[in-house]
Amino acid sequence: MKIASKTDILQFSKRRYSFVEIPEIDLKVRIQSLTEREKSRYETDLLSKSGRGVSRTRLMDASRRLVAICAVDNEGERLFSDDNVSALADIDALVITRIAKECEIHIGMSEGDGIAELVKNSETATLDEDSHSG
Repeated sequence: MKIASKTDILQFSKRRYSFVEIPEIDLKVRIQSLTEREKSRYETDLLSKSGRGVSRTRLMDASRRLVAICAVDNEGERLFSDDNVSALADIDALVITRIAKECEIHIGMSEGDGIAELVKNSETATLDEDSHSG
């Protein structure tokens, strides 16, 4: 294995794909990797307006937002837009949880980076006044 150069790393922008099997509904969902920009935006969106703590409003839909940005069709197009996040709230929690956990692994959130860990490491969980319909 060769040592990477700056050019080698900067050229690596190809998406990776994986499947999440959901035997309870006899389906599999295709998920995509995220760019560092997309992952950082997702993580930053969990913060409260003050930047201190995690926004409860955003935390409530964190798993659904992750599913929405990672679940794609065979052509790599997102299955759900940001406007569909609230509709995912009515889906069986097992389905959303299973997909979200696989998304966390696939995008490189380590055991200590997941949604639960972000909350645990947060100074405070704050309520923000803006409503994110996500």
